[in-house]
Amino acid sequence: MLTPAFSQDDEKLIQLSGVVRNEFLQPLQFVHILILNQHRGTISDTRGMFSFVVHPRDTIMFSAVGYKRTGLIIPDNLASFNYPVDVIMETDTIEIREVIILPWKTYEEFKRAFVSIELPDDDLKRAYRNLALIRSQIHNPDAAPDPDLNYQYHLREQYNELYTVGQTPYYSIFNPMRWAEFFKYLEEGRFKNPNK
Repeated sequence: MLTPAFSQDDEKLIQLSGVVRNEFLQPLQFVHILILNQHRGTISDTRGMFSFVVHPRDTIMFSAVGYKRTGLIIPDNLASFNYPVDVIMETDTIEIREVIILPWKTYEEFKRAFVSIELPDDDLKRAYRNLALIRSQIHNPDAAPDPDLNYQYHLREQYNELYTVGQTPYYSIFNPMRWAEFFKYLEEGRFKNPNK
């Protein structure tokens, strides 16, 4: 095998290649790999692998979000032109304070905006109509139900049956039909303990 000879003027190039892993030996993808003294570098691929050309005594920095930076100095006494390495990066915990983004600068501005909010007339009328329907059905369960409300109720029941197949059925606390049923059972005394 022929090995290239270098004069003192020639610069020795080394093929640095390897895999970047975490402490559980899982490959880390898209790790930034920078040659600090040359301001160039690469990133690891989706399998954590990388390969690029360096010089002896180059300082290599590996960095990734959520991991501590790791450094590597290329030795100047390598016998081969290939330098395979396995880089292990240690997890780093970064604490970030909670940030709540609101369109108001202060709580006082929020209160003023909330108090001065104007609902469209049709939305307000619809809300009052729905509340009146719910009240009438809770107080008078024998009254003829609204067809639209009845249709929505049956659609919701079908959805709940499909959603909870093989599980305990899902009951919503905000379902007016369930509340009407509850009050009806309460009036009929179905919740009374027969042992008393």
